[in-house]
Amino acid sequence: MIVIIYTEEKIRTMCNVLKELTAEKLCDLTDFTYAPCGYTETDRPQTELPYAPFAPDTLLSGRDAHFWFHTEFTTPKAEAGKELYFQLLTGCEGEWDAKNPQGLVYLNGKMVQGLDVNHTDVPLEPETYYDMYIYFYVGMHENSVRFLPSLCQLDTRVEQLYYDLWVPYRAALCFAEYDDNYIKIMKSLDIALLHLDLRVPKSEGFYRSVEETRQYLRDEFYGKLCGGNGATISCIGHTHIDVAWLWTLAQTREKAQRSFSTVASLMKQYPEYQFMSSQPQLYKYVKQAAPELYGQIKELVAQGRWEVEGAMWLEADCNLTSGESLVRQILHGKRFMKEEFGVDSKILWLPDVFGYSAALPQILKKCGVDTFVTSKISWNETNKMPVDTFLWEGIDGSEVFTHFMTARDAGERGQYSSWKNATYNGYIRPEQVLGTWQTLQQKDYQSKALITFGFGDGGGGPTKDMLEQQRRLEHGLPGLPKTKIEFAGDYIADIKLEFSENCKKLRRTPRWVGELYLEFHRGTYTSIAKNKKNNRKSELLLQKAETLCVTDSLLAGGAYPKQTLYDAWETVLLNQFHDIIPGSSIFEVYEDSDKQYAQIQKMGYEAAEGALSHIAGQVNTTGGLLVYNPAGFEADGYVETEDGKAYVSGVPAMGYAVVTPATRSNSVTVDGRTIESPAYRLVFDENCNIVSLFDKENGRELVQEGEAFCLQAYEDFPKEYDAWEISYYYKQKKWQIDEVVSCEPVFDGARAGLKIVKKFLDSTITQTIYLYEDSRRIDIENVIDWKQAHILLKAAFPTNIHATQATYDIQFGHVARPTHENTSWDRAKFEVCAHKWADLSEYRYGLSILSDCKYGYNTEGSTIKLSLLKSATDPNPAADKHVHTFTYSLLPHNGDLYAAGVIQEAYKLNCPLESVTLGAQEGALPSRYSLVSCDKENIIIETAKQAEDSEDIVVRMYEAYDSKCAATLTFGFDIAQAWLCNMLEQEEAELTVEDGSVTLPVKNFEIITLKVRPKK
Repeated sequence: MIVIIYTEEKIRTMCNVLKELTAEKLCDLTDFTYAPCGYTETDRPQTELPYAPFAPDTLLSGRDAHFWFHTEFTTPKAEAGKELYFQLLTGCEGEWDAKNPQGLVYLNGKMVQGLDVNHTDVPLEPETYYDMYIYFYVGMHENSVRFLPSLCQLDTRVEQLYYDLWVPYRAALCFAEYDDNYIKIMKSLDIALLHLDLRVPKSEGFYRSVEETRQYLRDEFYGKLCGGNGATISCIGHTHIDVAWLWTLAQTREKAQRSFSTVASLMKQYPEYQFMSSQPQLYKYVKQAAPELYGQIKELVAQGRWEVEGAMWLEADCNLTSGESLVRQILHGKRFMKEEFGVDSKILWLPDVFGYSAALPQILKKCGVDTFVTSKISWNETNKMPVDTFLWEGIDGSEVFTHFMTARDAGERGQYSSWKNATYNGYIRPEQVLGTWQTLQQKDYQSKALITFGFGDGGGGPTKDMLEQQRRLEHGLPGLPKTKIEFAGDYIADIKLEFSENCKKLRRTPRWVGELYLEFHRGTYTSIAKNKKNNRKSELLLQKAETLCVTDSLLAGGAYPKQTLYDAWETVLLNQFHDIIPGSSIFEVYEDSDKQYAQIQKMGYEAAEGALSHIAGQVNTTGGLLVYNPAGFEADGYVETEDGKAYVSGVPAMGYAVVTPATRSNSVTVDGRTIESPAYRLVFDENCNIVSLFDKENGRELVQEGEAFCLQAYEDFPKEYDAWEISYYYKQKKWQIDEVVSCEPVFDGARAGLKIVKKFLDSTITQTIYLYEDSRRIDIENVIDWKQAHILLKAAFPTNIHATQATYDIQFGHVARPTHENTSWDRAKFEVCAHKWADLSEYRYGLSILSDCKYGYNTEGSTIKLSLLKSATDPNPAADKHVHTFTYSLLPHNGDLYAAGVIQEAYKLNCPLESVTLGAQEGALPSRYSLVSCDKENIIIETAKQAEDSEDIVVRMYEAYDSKCAATLTFGFDIAQAWLCNMLEQEEAELTVEDGSVTLPVKNFEIITLKVRPKK
């Protein structure tokens, strides 16, 4: 045993000696000039800047700073067996790469490749003149960096021997000293090194011995002892580029150019190298900024070396993004890939997204996407997912083939280390090849696992070292799987076939039903509240604009602004990236996002209001209030009048009516700290918290005895990832917000209430609580001037409702989650995501919380809480420290949430009625109109828009009650033809049209997309 340990030491020492002999610095390049600059919008060097001489000891600094560097030189003749290269060091090598300095190299006017702390070398030809420019980015930190360029040469013969020895040596360390694989590898390497003569390095004799050693290894080790353990690790080059995070969108445009040009450069050196990248947004950036590089990418795609996949426009958050936005993510993403690359994307690729909605399987199926891949679920804090490859079943019963990547290093001496934190930034090396296979749970269903290799998050991609190690590992070193470079799509096709065959053989099919809840990053439901509000408002505004513009085009001949709306949607999709909308980016990212949302609001408002005004101007009427209803069902509600809020009823689905508002009954009264309406009596205590909510119509008190509906502040110092996280222990320290500044009655037409101002530390919270004459909704309008850090603000509603589960709105449906902590799985869901509403009900009675822009909830027994603000300081010290305006509502109800119309009420809060005052006018349009309506209350029509490729009308609806039905849609225009479509608007079956209506069966939670062609 002692001999073997010394053999191990000897081989490591010899490898280190060879590594020192592989590279040699020929000279420092000291004749650089440089010039500071801003962001450069060109793929050509900036030659006209005021360049000044650069002193080698100069330190470069400045957050987000850029410089251009320039020099000229001619390379010398290369020695036999050696290659020349340029090297740039910055002093940051070996550090985490995402925020560190990076550069883009231009040689003789052409973009060549990117530079970063993991990619420091650029190959050069011998005896060649180079006019070199480097576009240099300091990074997003405050530290100074160096600029240390040099001309070097690589001894390729020594380098190849080094890898021939080093890779199996590392493989041997994956096994215990007594393991047969360890013994075989070490023995072979020990014998091989007997052929190596190091007496006079770089001599002819030395190089003869190098070749003899390599020949022995080829024949006796790689040729005879290798073959693998029967498994294969598929490897695909990859770089995960966060579209924004610790850098801005502008920097991401540069990251994409650097990363992709580095890929193209390495592909010239390694013919076997294949690469995969998702996110059409990145390709669009490169197309705009670097058309020549984009042309290279298209050539590589055509050659079968570059894989374009991923389905979505970018790797979007799947908790907060609406159902319609998820559809548009795939519609825009697949459309770009098909038009630009001829690729029909089949894989939803979301390696780093923070949880996955149970609506996704159906959306994927109806978008022609048959596979879902991620690795993030391995970041669960508590529970290990029981499967890695399985059929994922959504709320409607749709199934999609799903695979969790398992790449991670094995533990010491190859011991299994952990299931946690599988990486999408993989590294091809023996310990990761073994660890990836060890981590895969279902080896009885598949013989392959996947490594996506390359530095990522901040881009960069694969390195030469990874590709050299792969060339050795592909032989199948003793005890290890073989490696194979192949596209992710080919890997998926293989394991899908194996999975199917083995499911039949084993007579069991791994399956997961419902949401893929990530037990981590729960704070992302709440962080950066304004961004979530902007997203919600923009999604709904664009849907309203589409519907109004369709109506205007059909009724009044208005032009449909297709490109404007498409572009606006694309900007919404961009801001749904999984580090923007979750609230986990730096301050500058949200400066950009605010500006983009303002532009979206302008575009959407101009389109919607222009269409509504055009329609209103052509309605035949003696005068009155034209009320527009954007919701996909007939609605009542409140509109603004000169006398305040006024009640109107019966406004058609996605249509308008000229109405006379109801006469006020003055039935809402305010007496001290009591508000009373026909439906409720609301009593506040001396701290202006609700101590009684009595439902007069149902004779039911809702507030738990001795408790109050109130605001609560919690200390929020999560154990890691400040903006991302809420740690379970936050519950242990809370403060009820009781400091009242003022409390005064408010009367607003057909509603009245109390305006309460409170202080919490340096923050001011204003809440106006309204009861209505003709509505069971209780609105709480909030204006919060927030100045605190590390405080989680929640609205708490301790009820006397007894229920073991609560129901939460998600995209195109809802899910139930436990209100207890019986199991570790239950306990882990201590903060969950919902969209427009959450409901806590017992038999025949319940309370719903409706929200116009909040997403974080937790329900503990009879208490349901809504998260309002989370003010982290990292990575954005100013997070949430500004004025917030939003509304949430209480909706007590008799019966279940369906009978009470909870879903419809939530839509009415989010999609309120809109009114236009009309005088007497003659016109061609009727005083009442509905673009499209449905005869079933459980059918929610979400979208009506013009088709992407024609002037046909696309209508999307979903079944909202988890109930089958036959639904009849009636259209407000004459129809020539109608089709059932997929979500990409491709026709699947023609439907029968009778009297302007279409009838079709609808399954539980089914999403239906129709295309109808108006008669000319």
